[in-house]
Amino acid sequence: LVGILGSTFQQVDDIMQTNRALAGVTRLIGALDNPRSIVYLDSTAATSSANTVYVHQSATYKGLVDPNPTTSPATNFDISYRLLKAADTSANGVWLYVYERKVLPTATETSVAGDVVTYNVTSNPSVMEVAICDKDSFPPTFTSTRNVVGTPMRVRLSISKLLIGQRCAIDATSLEPSNTAWTGTGTLPDSNLYALAYLPVVAEFFPHDYSERTNSNKTGFTEREETPVLIQNIIISR
Repeated sequence: LVGILGSTFQQVDDIMQTNRALAGVTRLIGALDNPRSIVYLDSTAATSSANTVYVHQSATYKGLVDPNPTTSPATNFDISYRLLKAADTSANGVWLYVYERKVLPTATETSVAGDVVTYNVTSNPSVMEVAICDKDSFPPTFTSTRNVVGTPMRVRLSISKLLIGQRCAIDATSLEPSNTAWTGTGTLPDSNLYALAYLPVVAEFFPHDYSERTNSNKTGFTEREETPVLIQNIIISR
C-alpha cells in the first residue's frame, strides 16, 4: 500500500511539474521573441523588488547584446541571438528561470463603505516572468522579493543540432553564405554575419531546488545528472 501511494504521489508530482513547464514554454517563447522583457537579477534583487533591470540594460550583458543602443539599437532577434550564439553545447548553455509572480499595485484588495465591501479583482494580479541571474543562481531571497508563486522552473537553452550542416555564416568579402557549414561546436558569428532567418534552440526545463550553480566552493546543479521534465524545440525568427 505504501509503495502504491508513493508511486501515485510521484506520478501526480510529475504531472504537475510537466504542466508548470508547459505553462512556462509559452512565456519563454514570448521572452525570446521580445528579449527586452527578460529580467536580469543580481545581488541587489535580494533586497528589493524595485531593483528591476532588464538584460539589455545590465552592465553584464549590455555590451554583448546591445552595445550601441542609441546609434544602432539591436533588434529583438539580435539580442536573443547574441545571448545564445555561444551555447553550442549543454555545458555552454544559457540558464534562465521562468516563474509566476504576484504584482503588488497601489490599489488595495478591498474597500469598505459602510456595510458594503467592494473587492478589487485586479488588485493583486499575477504574471509570468523570465529572468537571467548573476552566476546563474536563483536563491530563496529572490523568491521573496519577486513575490514568486510556487517554485521557479530552471531552463537551459542551447543551440539545436538541427543547425548542423547549415551554411549559417556570411563571408565578409563576398557577402554570400560561406561554404563552411556549422559542425555543431563553436560560437556562431555575430548576428550581422548570420545568414539564416531563424535560430533553432532547445529548451530543457528542470524543477528548481534553489541549489547554486557549480562553483569553486561547492558542486551545484550544473554537475548533476538531471532528467528534464520537458524538452522543447523553439525557433527564433528574425
